[in-house]
Parts: sequence; C-alpha cells; structure tokens
Amino acid sequence: MKKNLVIALSVILIIAVIGVVVFSIVLAMNKQKNIDTAISTNDQAAASAPVIETRYDEHYKVGVIQTGLGSASKDCYGGFMMELDENGVLASLDVEYIVEDNEELCRTKIKELIAGGDIDLLYTIGRFASETAAELTKDIPIVFGAVNSPDEVGLVESNEAPGGNVTGVSSYTPCFEQIDLIHTILPKAKTVAALYSATDQDAVLQGIIAAREAKNIGLDCTQYTIEDKAALESALKKIKENKTEVIYIPVDKFLSSNIATILDFANENSIPVICGDEATLAQGALGTSVINYESIGRKAAGMVEAILFEKKAPATLSVMYKHDCTNMVNKAVRDKLKIEIPATALGEIELWEAPTEPPASPAPEKKAAETKGE
Repeated sequence: MKKNLVIALSVILIIAVIGVVVFSIVLAMNKQKNIDTAISTNDQAAASAPVIETRYDEHYKVGVIQTGLGSASKDCYGGFMMELDENGVLASLDVEYIVEDNEELCRTKIKELIAGGDIDLLYTIGRFASETAAELTKDIPIVFGAVNSPDEVGLVESNEAPGGNVTGVSSYTPCFEQIDLIHTILPKAKTVAALYSATDQDAVLQGIIAAREAKNIGLDCTQYTIEDKAALESALKKIKENKTEVIYIPVDKFLSSNIATILDFANENSIPVICGDEATLAQGALGTSVINYESIGRKAAGMVEAILFEKKAPATLSVMYKHDCTNMVNKAVRDKLKIEIPATALGEIELWEAPTEPPASPAPEKKAAETKGE
C-alpha cells in the first residue's frame, strides 16, 4: 500500500515536471514569434518611410529673401530648392524663407535675420534684397539671384572677381541668344539695326553686346542710339533707306513706351523685330529669347553648396551670366510677315500665341415671375 502511494506520487511529480517544461517551450516559442512579428513590422515601416539622403554631415542655416511676387522670382526660389534637394544637400540645411514685396518691411526682416546670429548664408532674390543684404553685412556670405548688372550697381567689384562676401547669378537680358535667334529663324538675313536709348545704361550695354554678337555670326549691324522721338523717327527712316532686314530692340524703357510706332513701321515695311522680352513679343515683335528663371535658382544653389560645403570664398566665385533660355516666335506675326522658319529650327523654338479668352457665359434665363410686368 505504501509502495503504491510512492509510485503514484512519483508519477504525479513526473507529469508536473513535463507540464512545466512543455509550458516553458510554448511560452518561449510565442515570445520569439512576437519578436519576429515586431521586427517584420518595423522593417515594413522603415521601408515605407521617406528616406532623407544627404551628402554632408555638416548642418547650416540659410536665409532666403525674395522681393517680387512674380513668376520669375518664384521660379528663382523653386529652382534653388529643387537643385538642393536633387543634389542631396537640402537635408543638411535649415532654410528660412522670407517673401516681402514692401521694401521697408523687407529691410527690417533682413536686419532681424542677421541679428539672430545663426545665419550661415543668405540667398537674395531681386536687386533690392541683394543690395540691402550687402549693405547690412560684410561677413555673412551672400548669393544673389536675378540681378541684372551686379558690377554696375556695386554688388561686386567685378563679375570675374567679386572680391567681397557677395556673388551670384545675373538675370541680364540674354542678348547673345536673342541675336543668335536671328541666325536660327532668318538664316538668309545679312543686316540688322540695333535700336537703344542713349540715356539708359542697361540698354546701351545690351545694344553694344548685341552688335558684337551680330558681327560674330556674320551680320552687318548698325547701331542707332535714340535720345527722343525725333531721333527714333530719323533712325526708322534710315533703316528703310538702307533696306535693313531685321530690327533688334533690347529691354529699353523709352523704346517700350514708343513700341507702337516701331511695330507699325516694321509691319508696314515687312521688317521682323527681335526683342528683349516677352511683353514686347506679345505686342507684335516676331521673336525673342527669354531666361529660364528656374535655371538661375539652380545655379545659385550650386554656388551655395560650393561656399558652405566646399569652403570656397564668394570673392573667388565669378558671377554667372550664361543661362538656359527659351526661344519664342510670335505665331501671328510669323504668319502675317509670311516668314518660313527652317525645319531645322522648329525644334529650337516655341511658338507663342496670345491667350484666348473663354467664351462669355450666356445670361441666365429669367424666371416667369421675374419677367412678369416688364
């Protein structure tokens, strides 16, 4: 009897031990399964999360000041940010973006930005922001975008060797490309007249550059400096007498205010006009070449990277001038002048057409109750 009791207790003890072992094994297996599940979930989350790539370990703060609310200024900013992102640089930068069209407020905001003491570089879009920043700091590197003549306005000592804490990308009228457009769409033309105001420094320089480029591509260019309406009428008379084949007009305030006179003359005498901007093209010029402002922002981004991460001094980085441009031809003027553009040039130009206004919506019919008694 006693022997049977001992055996029974032994069996119970063995069963208990086996149960504990089995339970431990199951518990361990469940724990491992949970761990594997967690790892898998984390891996999936990591795979779906955006990957922020950067080429540099350093981190800098960049202030961006934009004056002007037009598409050109916006494109200068957009191109800047896209280039930094595509080059793996944006993740290393803390960008503070200020847009202010009011000059007084813009000056105040630049002062506050500099006074913060943590700005490593300024990217300024437009002449006012660039000149103001250059006036307020001689220590912080400044990269400007969309300033026509940085050397003329004193932002840099020279375009080749800026010499201070400022350099950047000019938005100067692409005279070279505009004159080259004559050769592209009017390959048989031999003579061109360049009109520009004698009192407008920018216009004079554009006219000189245009004449030089015309000579480079084999065109005979006559320059007419215009001081007033009498001088303009005299120049147009000489253009007709000399049977000049093309007229070139740079960006010029005086000529813009008298553009109707020039275009009327050109149409009467079937002389195509190549101009300095899209606004004049829309008024009736034949063609122009315009800057792609996104490319200005992209080039400015490259300068920022060179200054901050490659430790290059702004004083040694030459101002950039040559840009990506779009050649545009006014389709209506082309048809009116019966100009046949060579097939080889079609892929190099964009035909411009005046935007068409949507048809007016028909007036809603009046209800009987509203018309009753009329």
